[in-house]
Amino acid sequence: MSSCAEWTMRQIEDELKTTDLSIADARQFSYTMEASDYVKVSSLDANKALALSLDDDSTAYNALQLIGKNKCFTEEASADMYVPNFIANKYPQLSSGAQCQVTYNLWDGKSYASDLVYAGAAYTLTQADYKMIWNGKGAEYVNAETETMLPEYLKQKFPTATEGKVILLKYIWQNITPDTIYADLSYHCSVKDLLFLQETVEHELTGKVGTVKSTIYGRFYLLDGTDSVYVNGITDEDGNKVWKDKGIQTGDMITVKGRLNVDGTEPLFNDAVYVSHTPANKQPHRQPQQSTISNQQSTIKNVAYVLQNGEWVIYTNDQYTAVVTVPVEVYTSLGSENISDPATTVNTYLKSVYPYAAVDDEYFVIYVGSGLAGDVFTYDGTDWVMDDGYVDETMTFVLKAAWEADISTYLKEPFLGHGQGDFTIQNVLLTGALTYVWAYSSSYGMKASAYYNSYNPAESWLISPTIKLKKAKNPALIFDQASKYAADFSQECTVWVTTSFTGDVTTSEWKQLPWLKNEDGSLNVPDGSSWTFQSSGEMPLTDYIDQTIVIGFRYISTETAAATWEIQNLLVHELEMDGD
Repeated sequence: MSSCAEWTMRQIEDELKTTDLSIADARQFSYTMEASDYVKVSSLDANKALALSLDDDSTAYNALQLIGKNKCFTEEASADMYVPNFIANKYPQLSSGAQCQVTYNLWDGKSYASDLVYAGAAYTLTQADYKMIWNGKGAEYVNAETETMLPEYLKQKFPTATEGKVILLKYIWQNITPDTIYADLSYHCSVKDLLFLQETVEHELTGKVGTVKSTIYGRFYLLDGTDSVYVNGITDEDGNKVWKDKGIQTGDMITVKGRLNVDGTEPLFNDAVYVSHTPANKQPHRQPQQSTISNQQSTIKNVAYVLQNGEWVIYTNDQYTAVVTVPVEVYTSLGSENISDPATTVNTYLKSVYPYAAVDDEYFVIYVGSGLAGDVFTYDGTDWVMDDGYVDETMTFVLKAAWEADISTYLKEPFLGHGQGDFTIQNVLLTGALTYVWAYSSSYGMKASAYYNSYNPAESWLISPTIKLKKAKNPALIFDQASKYAADFSQECTVWVTTSFTGDVTTSEWKQLPWLKNEDGSLNVPDGSSWTFQSSGEMPLTDYIDQTIVIGFRYISTETAAATWEIQNLLVHELEMDGD
């Protein structure tokens, strides 16, 4: 071996140390991209030239730069476009036929939260809102009765809101009925009409001080230019006369409370109690006794509403039935009106309120961040992990005349000798002594059977990871299978596809993938006479081009039949088309 050759092999070996590979593996190896690699991808001159050569060069170039900034690939700046130049730069010594399986971050987006991000807002009910809700009666809270009126009030409050608008409504709730009538001369058209009917009930009244009748007992008129109320003998809560001490003057705004009397044609407050007042052009001064609910137990609520078909309803999410709204207490504990670190804060909150959560439990959580936000949190057995919109994706690159992505293979899972892979299992029905149906066998691959001492009715699914057919032209599924003991294999053992997997086979919408037929018209399925594996044939997936799918292998058994079904050598790939 020449010294040059020795140097080349040593360099390759050094480079491959980071992937824990020996020199014997140099022609077929794996690599997981690190944060610095994304910066390198976006800075390579070859990639910049590639981006500028595309039809919409400015958009493509900007998307390329975001790879380095966000440390991920996107549909606009995909790995199959820009990773080949990265590998060529990193491993310049490798020769034709080398294969590199690259794992990288892909921004998968968070479409489930888009309605909150783009159409959401937080709103807190004000004093004026409570007055409107109570139609002039009540205090600054809602109770069980008026809480049911909030959707209708939102319709009046936001008459121009568009379909899908989301509002996180914050309000005070109490389980009491108020005994105070509010009247605001600047708010009601005719305060007389309101007050004359309520002489036995305490009122709280706000208005401008009009003509002063006395400086001893505090006689004056409250008015708004149209209506007026005569107030006499104002004191504080303890009965002390306060009119002079508070320096109330004509033009000030004042709030008093008391019971109404009628004197001639005008409403009259005798022995009114001072609440607060605002000197003209100054800020208000209010006593601690200002609220009729200050001594009552109250709850502050955060409730999300969404406008659907012209009506405001409690927010739900089609993808995630469990919706949680972070309560006000969490913001109070932070000393902030928003959550800047939801991954930590929401995790802490969910752990406190769901101490017995099961692994893989999911909640859609609504909170106030920089704006109204919604994120999915999944319990991993220790913590609630926020879905940040990134997923790990693996793609194989092959060195031919140059490095190129092998996008003809979408999923490859041999099972045999490789374990269960990224496939999952969901049991819908287990009876008798059954504790499982699908299981991995080192001798046969994935194996399903519901026979345990006898036939046991069951339903169990083997579920693939997500498969992206974004750039597919002629995709197909093929695998090897064997089976015995089925009464009717084509009914008991079936293959299904969904484009909207919810994480639960029972709530996902599936479409059955029909078994292929032989030339004689019979189905291409095991006849049950032997354990010989046979190919399923290339089962077309062309109905799912440009979509993301999940494939499910459904096994069912009855009280009279329980087949054994074995699967191995599964492949979802691109078929060569005529003329290719």
